[in-house]
Amino acid sequence: MRPASRWLALVATAVVLVTGCGGADNQPSTSAGSGPTSAAPTSTAAPPWLIAGATGWLAYQSISSRGPDGLYLVRVDGSDDHEILTDVPGKRLHPDFSPDGSKLAFDQQTSDADVEQIYVADADGSRPHQVSRCQPPKCAGRWDPAWSPDGRQLGAVSSTGLHPGLPPDRLGITIIDPATGTERSVVDHDAPPGQEHFPRWSPDGRRLLFWRERFGSGGTKMAVFVVNVDGSGLRQVTKWNLLAGDADWSPDGRVIVFATYPLGNFQVAGHSELYTIRPDGKGLRRLTNNGPDGPRAAHPRWTPDGKAILYIRTTQKGTPRHIYVLSADGKQDTPVLTANRVYTHPTLQSTS
Repeated sequence: MRPASRWLALVATAVVLVTGCGGADNQPSTSAGSGPTSAAPTSTAAPPWLIAGATGWLAYQSISSRGPDGLYLVRVDGSDDHEILTDVPGKRLHPDFSPDGSKLAFDQQTSDADVEQIYVADADGSRPHQVSRCQPPKCAGRWDPAWSPDGRQLGAVSSTGLHPGLPPDRLGITIIDPATGTERSVVDHDAPPGQEHFPRWSPDGRRLLFWRERFGSGGTKMAVFVVNVDGSGLRQVTKWNLLAGDADWSPDGRVIVFATYPLGNFQVAGHSELYTIRPDGKGLRRLTNNGPDGPRAAHPRWTPDGKAILYIRTTQKGTPRHIYVLSADGKQDTPVLTANRVYTHPTLQSTS
């Protein structure tokens, strides 16, 4: 179990019993070696027309050939599918390409007892190096990295005050300078009663988008927030009872896409749809129509051109987890990678 889930469960135990919370993004367990084999195509079909012209890599997270979670690169037609960063020990999670496509950020955790750290590698997975300087017990972890539009900073989830067997003292969002490892806090609060996830930058670099998990006597609630990069102007975008998470900002900055009932918190149940909404909280629009017993949608990410949304489609049971692409208007929904059992956190490299 990754630190976020472990701490969340500990806090929830102290406040209220919360069910449905699982491990590393609640990926279903499977035997080692069940991930893609190096250079093995995962699809023989032509790539969906929405992304057929994409020449960059598609990065995703899956079960590594070594057992723990790992990262992979693949072409959008399913060719040249291979694991990367195998020289980095432990779990490698949550890939994010830099805006110019030259770098790949991710977080790493050696074991469940260790703090997560932020790494940066070249886009092909070569030359990985740690950029966060999280040292316990003062620092309890850094994860979920996201590049700023100018490629000079990384937003990340932060936790401080590590205590074995207990939640950290504080949680929030931090901005890291990958060149120096220096940080500055954007959001910071006592660990109870909530947890931030997956910050994303607005295209103009002035705001961060994230979703917050809140737990208490009424059970787990989730909502999308935006905040200025200096920490001012915190705004709640969605209502708590919508259970919104996995949010991402469109490349033109006009709308936010998000999923309901995130897989990391509702592994085997949930009416999971994709929506868009404006940053001011208006203009809520549903893109999918899965229904309460239909497929579930998770981990949406805009393509660099803003014409489509990559996302994970799965069943109510949580497996298999495949990559689909949805047009920005929600009218075209097409599978991309389906041959393997588990794909998560897809992100497409920009080559412009």
